[in-house]
Amino acid sequence: AEGLNNGTLGGLARVKTIRDKLEKEGKNVLLLHAGDFLQPSFSSRVNQGAAMIAAMNQLDGNSDTFDRKMIVTFGNHEFDKAKMKYLPRLQQRINESDFSWLDSNINWYHDDKLGQVHSNKIAKYIIKNFDGLKIGIYSLTTDMAKPQYVASFDNPVEVTKHYVPFLREKGADIVIALTHQQMSDDKIILKLPEKYRPDLIIGGHEHYHQLEQINNSWIVKADADAASVAVVEVVLDNVNGISVFPIIQDLDKNIAKDQVLQQLVDNWSQNTEVRYCKKIKQASDCLDEVYGSTKVELIAEESEIRRFETNLGDFIADIALDEFKYCHADAALINSGSIRLNYNIPANSNITRKHIEGMFPYPSNLKLIQIKGSTLKHMINHAIDMWTANGHWLLIAGIKYIHNPEKQQFYALKHANNQTIADDEVLRVIVPQYLIDANTDHDGYTMIDESMQLDCNKNGTSLKQLVINRIKNTAIGINPKKDGRICNTMRDSCEE
Repeated sequence: AEGLNNGTLGGLARVKTIRDKLEKEGKNVLLLHAGDFLQPSFSSRVNQGAAMIAAMNQLDGNSDTFDRKMIVTFGNHEFDKAKMKYLPRLQQRINESDFSWLDSNINWYHDDKLGQVHSNKIAKYIIKNFDGLKIGIYSLTTDMAKPQYVASFDNPVEVTKHYVPFLREKGADIVIALTHQQMSDDKIILKLPEKYRPDLIIGGHEHYHQLEQINNSWIVKADADAASVAVVEVVLDNVNGISVFPIIQDLDKNIAKDQVLQQLVDNWSQNTEVRYCKKIKQASDCLDEVYGSTKVELIAEESEIRRFETNLGDFIADIALDEFKYCHADAALINSGSIRLNYNIPANSNITRKHIEGMFPYPSNLKLIQIKGSTLKHMINHAIDMWTANGHWLLIAGIKYIHNPEKQQFYALKHANNQTIADDEVLRVIVPQYLIDANTDHDGYTMIDESMQLDCNKNGTSLKQLVINRIKNTAIGINPKKDGRICNTMRDSCEE
């Protein structure tokens, strides 16, 4: 809700400014959100998403009335608290909301004690009528999360093949799919036969803005943290029929903040920080505690750290590898989705507890496993798959390779000392527990599991604490630099 870079970029108060401006111009504004707002920010870890609901309720200027022009769907992070005991918490957030939710492809599980997620604010589809223009909307949510209170997720293609004709039969002039899934899955939807294709996809999941047109239909995605908004103008006339004109508008310091909503956000932010500090029995300003400093800008913005080698990514992976050196580790592989700061830390600035808490929202315990070179190649193939700032991109240490995003290939996989890694070579590799845990989706790394774990007295070490220790113990300030371990053919001059 508060945005990025100390409030100079993004935030819901700027979204409200844009909405108000369009409405004052006489436009009918339908506000759509594609999910991932209840979790996993630092704030939401403390207040369980209550602050986001409060701020979103204020986007129409009145937190006490139902916003009939705002529709959201569920992202995978709405289900971060996946155990059945957290069903009442999700239900509470829905009950508190003053807007509509779509769950077109979600089948809720009915528990004998807790019941199931339900509300008259949740619908399988919605039809809105704006000055004679009928808009039909349905939703698609990725099945990558496996919460116990969801029985199943219906196949997105089959759901689309049902709802697009169904909504047109109901009189919809335009059909919108509100999606939280990979860009590649959105493209599959727009490559269906015409009678099944939505006119527009408003999507999320990758956390950075994208605009793409396929078969005369648009896929439109804005940035995370409301760093931008997608403004899509839909026009219906008797000559040309439906016309769609999308733009991405940055919400930078040139866009004023709505002061009422910003005050609400500030109040929640202060309350959250005080609550956190009280919970860990520290002074109310404990998040301002300085761990150390950095001499260089630390690159943590997600469209960078989830697609390219960055100095912060190298720093984190190197620390993990250093910790396990006495267990003869060859490499460290850290899924970038476990690093959640999503903004850069300026050069010559302090690194605080708040930075680190934002950076590591999940448990970050490390494990040493044994794999073959062929398995490592499978892991790198997955890391570069769907190269759209996904969390399965790997931060690496001890190895290097060349990445060609245009061909969706990698090659020249070597040790840091330039020795080629053979398929039958045995490697000792550090990974987060999440990637091998039997109770997770492994972030798609199904080629590794707990059976591969080796004995090492460093197993279970917290990566978060290692990073804190390194920063604290570097009195002159950290100074990490990239060293070319992931050479990108679109950016770099790569030599095998």
